[in-house]
Amino acid sequence: MQIAKKERVSAPAARAHVLIPTILSLTCAPAFSALTVGAGSALRYGDGALDLGCSNLIVAGSAAGGSGNVTGIANVAIASGATFAPGASRIVLGGDFSDAGTFAPGTSAIDVVDTCGNGTSTVSGATNFYDLLVSTATGKQLVLPATLTQGVTHALTLQGAPGNLLKVLSSSADQQALLNVSASAIQSIAYVDARDDKASGATIAPGTAVSYHSVDSGDLTNWFVNAVTGSGGGAAPAPTLGRWAVLLLAALLAAFAWKRSHPS
Repeated sequence: MQIAKKERVSAPAARAHVLIPTILSLTCAPAFSALTVGAGSALRYGDGALDLGCSNLIVAGSAAGGSGNVTGIANVAIASGATFAPGASRIVLGGDFSDAGTFAPGTSAIDVVDTCGNGTSTVSGATNFYDLLVSTATGKQLVLPATLTQGVTHALTLQGAPGNLLKVLSSSADQQALLNVSASAIQSIAYVDARDDKASGATIAPGTAVSYHSVDSGDLTNWFVNAVTGSGGGAAPAPTLGRWAVLLLAALLAAFAWKRSHPS
């Protein structure tokens, strides 16, 4: 469905410039599987509110927003060569976020929720987010791409629920996904079960996992705080002896050897 400048047009894919006025609130009944911005086309929703009714948002051309929110999205797909610049809007989806093109975050929030989802949300591509907010009351899985970096500059929320932890996983078991979180970013972490992830920029959840009602399932770097080392993620290293302790031990061994060779 599209809204042209002066008339209403129904079509699954646009090949024209589409303007949604500031005052318009558009709700799309789930009669079609996707709102598609075709290659060579542009969607400008400004301050208008879009509810896609659990349809997909596919951007193969150019899409841009102001402060209007786009909700009720099943999956977001940004095709190669396409651009999505949501401005200051909130993009609410329940499924996957695929970025093969250009995502210009502005001051937007990508909000991953249970609604319109299937229990797993997979992120594809390397994307810089302003706000990345993931929350679940049902135990959703968030799968991040192995070896690729997702950046978060302003706010990171990873929020599960008692008995239904948010599972943060890599797309390849035992191969870390990469998450770069700005040192000044706001973090809200609770009820998370994380594994196979390497954080940079800032430690994610800088405290013990239990203090966040969370679980360290292994192969984490710069997540939580190791109770022995005080560092984030990873197992505690084997204890080592200092220089003077080594010298003292050597002297004791030498004395023991001399005593055995000179019995009284």
